[in-house]
Amino acid sequence: MSTLSERRRGTIPCAEGGGEAVKEQAPRWGWAVLTGVLALALALPASAQQPLTLTLWHMEARPTRVKAIEELVDAFNRSQPGVRIKVEVQSWADVFIKISAAVMARRPPDLMFTTPDLTMDVRLTGSVQDVTATVTRMKKEYKVYDAALKPFFWDGKYWAVPLYNMAEVLWYRADLFQKAGLDPRKPPRTWSELLNTAAALAKSGVVKYPIGVAGDWHLATVQQIYPLMVVAKAEHLFDAAGNIVFDNPNTVRAFDMYLKLFKMSPPGSEAWQWDQALSALFGGEVAMVIEKSHYIEQFDLRTKLPPETLAAAPVPVPDVDGQRGTASWMNGVMLLNADPKVRQAFDVFVNYLSKPPNMARLLTVAPGFFLPVTEEASQARELMDHATVKRHLPKYQLVIEESKYGRQLGFTREPYHRYIGRITGQNLIAWAAQLMIHEGASPAEAVKRGAERMRETLR
Repeated sequence: MSTLSERRRGTIPCAEGGGEAVKEQAPRWGWAVLTGVLALALALPASAQQPLTLTLWHMEARPTRVKAIEELVDAFNRSQPGVRIKVEVQSWADVFIKISAAVMARRPPDLMFTTPDLTMDVRLTGSVQDVTATVTRMKKEYKVYDAALKPFFWDGKYWAVPLYNMAEVLWYRADLFQKAGLDPRKPPRTWSELLNTAAALAKSGVVKYPIGVAGDWHLATVQQIYPLMVVAKAEHLFDAAGNIVFDNPNTVRAFDMYLKLFKMSPPGSEAWQWDQALSALFGGEVAMVIEKSHYIEQFDLRTKLPPETLAAAPVPVPDVDGQRGTASWMNGVMLLNADPKVRQAFDVFVNYLSKPPNMARLLTVAPGFFLPVTEEASQARELMDHATVKRHLPKYQLVIEESKYGRQLGFTREPYHRYIGRITGQNLIAWAAQLMIHEGASPAEAVKRGAERMRETLR
């Protein structure tokens, strides 16, 4: 059993290997025919066999999401008597280690919700299956956004099917802006405006700490810093040859901005992850946070405030030599079992999820948070009519619009680095940030040591 420090540092090794070598040819028939054929194949003879059971791992561990995913999977199970999917909930805190251990123990799940870096990391074990045929059929049936497809495509194949996206914006309390004499219709658009707005909020006495900033050695901190790196033109971790280019002036100015914002966050922020900044904003302790749109979902679950109290704006950009952008976090589902019957069942499940009403149901597992990856899902009545989405529709639409300018950490420049998971799985950007917080390192020193740590990790 690994210790916490071992899990955080990623010291448990992964086996080397590649994906399935067989090249699949996508059939010419559509999803409707495919589903009928596969369902028949899986269901017959019904009297002579038990349903084929597949294990699904996902990391959406908030209770409301656990329940919603269970309900969605239960609906699928009822629709397919030959297939039964069993859900097992995992945690983002240690999933890189757990899935590697499960593969080495020859007991991985059959399918798993995933991100591009996690997919790349697990593919090194040789267990991730080529799903090009599945994605090709999906693309024939629906308009799938290119941004959803690219992070899962390398070596000429697709290694996961995109399901939903996430993106980050600036969240702020419109009512606190008004109390501080600020116009909530004019949120800060540049870094200087962001700092001036923070100073005005603090000076007004409406809040003592104007912005909430996570600082733990955790993915939450990576997700605080990477949007700043993107707008500062520091989105690339690697050059075209696969060399680390993290240590550059643009990363330094992003770290410098992060440190300035961190110093305006409440005491104890060095231990903050996702929920503390969220609670501080909803409770009026801070007035701004840069984060993903789970703030829409959680606002309705945790407060009784009017929806217009919560406002959103694009991530502010540097005053000089910046770019519009944000961090995006694509999510999909990968297949980890080469058995032909399991592959058939996987295709049936993906077909089910891809239908606009069902995709909308998946998106509303976390309403306002999960973003569509197909044009059809974005227009689905089941999505637009959801109560939370309707209450916060302008904000949700803003996040969707900003996601078009999103960058996926580690997947901004091809060819993608096969060992990106060693960096993201250990949250090394957050590790570098902690050098400023705990050791008093300058932004330049933190970035330099962070790059050195990344290079050591890749050796």
